[in-house]
Amino acid sequence: MKLDELRLIVLNERETGRLSEMPPDLYDKVRDHLKGLQEQVYACRDPLSDQAQTLMEEVAAMRETIRDIFRIRSRKVLSLAALQTESRIADRDEIRKMLPVERQMYDEIAQVIDAARHGMVAEVAPRVEGEASAAAGAEVPAAADAGCGPVEPPPVRLVRILQAIDPFVGMDGRVYALRKEDVVTLPARNADVLVERNIALNITPGTL
Repeated sequence: MKLDELRLIVLNERETGRLSEMPPDLYDKVRDHLKGLQEQVYACRDPLSDQAQTLMEEVAAMRETIRDIFRIRSRKVLSLAALQTESRIADRDEIRKMLPVERQMYDEIAQVIDAARHGMVAEVAPRVEGEASAAAGAEVPAAADAGCGPVEPPPVRLVRILQAIDPFVGMDGRVYALRKEDVVTLPARNADVLVERNIALNITPGTL
């Protein structure tokens, strides 16, 4: 795997909010190539020679480029995992394009978010409802008795931020501090406003 090929991957990843196709053994190939370059550096008698300096510059450039690929793709994987846990939407095409280690990260993040949300909501929601009902001197009716069905989660959008914006409070009460090229799940109303103002690009699976 050469440096130019890695830089092309970085460009592809930055130009779209979706994952691009990559060889499943990408990191192994980069690791092997870096090992070969380092062996060439050690073989140079003069570490200050032009040849040695050129090789070391290529090693540094490859390391920084592969870090860029990891940073960009890991943000996308994180956003996809959050989207799945919030809206129960799993983009099979995006999952298919994940590297094995990225798929493992995706599954583990989704499980952690889901477990944390269930744990916190189960701890907080019943207590708050019970306290409010007790204060009013009434029993908490069952969902069926109250005529209430399952609570639908608020609609969300997966967007790619096209330019930096000042921090704002979303419809979900969270504070969002977003930078250019961030890929994030936002409440639908906030996302729609940003898209209308050409500040964000809607990349929610299943939408145009």
